[in-house]
Amino acid sequence: MKSKKQLRQEIISQRLQLSATEILEKSKQIQQKVCHHPSFLNAPIVYTYIDYRHEVSTRLIIETAWKLNKIIAVPKIIEGEMKFYQIHTFDDLATGTFGILEPVTNECISNNEGLMIMPGVVFDINCHRIGYGKGFYDRYLNRYPTLDKIALAFDLQIVDHIEAESHDVNPQSVITESRIYYEKKE
Repeated sequence: MKSKKQLRQEIISQRLQLSATEILEKSKQIQQKVCHHPSFLNAPIVYTYIDYRHEVSTRLIIETAWKLNKIIAVPKIIEGEMKFYQIHTFDDLATGTFGILEPVTNECISNNEGLMIMPGVVFDINCHRIGYGKGFYDRYLNRYPTLDKIALAFDLQIVDHIEAESHDVNPQSVITESRIYYEKKE
C-alpha cells in the first residue's frame, strides 16, 4: 500500500495534467450537484475554499449561495490556524498564505451550523480524506463538529482505500463529476 505522501504526490501530479477546459467542464458538473444537494440548500452559511492549483472550482457554488442570500465564508491562515471570514464579492479576496486567495475582510464567522465544502488531494470510496498534510481542516472541524461536510474531487482523486487515522475528519460525502460517495460508518 502506498503511503499518504506517495498518494498525495501521485494524485497532485495527475490533477496538474488536467487541461483548463477539463477542469472547467468537470468542475461545472460537480458544482451543479452541490447546488442541488440538500446540505447546500438548507445551509444558512457555506464555508468553502477558493480553488487553487487545479482543484475543483467553487465559483459557481459561491455565486449561487449569494443569489440565495447565504453567508459565504472562506479560509485564511492566521498564526498557523485556519479561520473563516465572510466575503460579499470576489473583490474581497487577495493573494495570501501559500499563494492562495484569502479574504481581506474582518468579518470572522465561526458557527456550528452550515455546510463546510472541503478540498482534498485523495479520497477513498468511504470518504476518507488525504489533504495537503498541514491538518488545517481536521483541527477546524474538530472545533465545529456539527457542520455538514462535503468534499469536492475529480474522479481521478478517488482510490479504493485510504488508511484513516484517529484525528482525521472525513466529509459525509464526496462529490465528483460522475457520482456522489457517502461516508460509511465503521
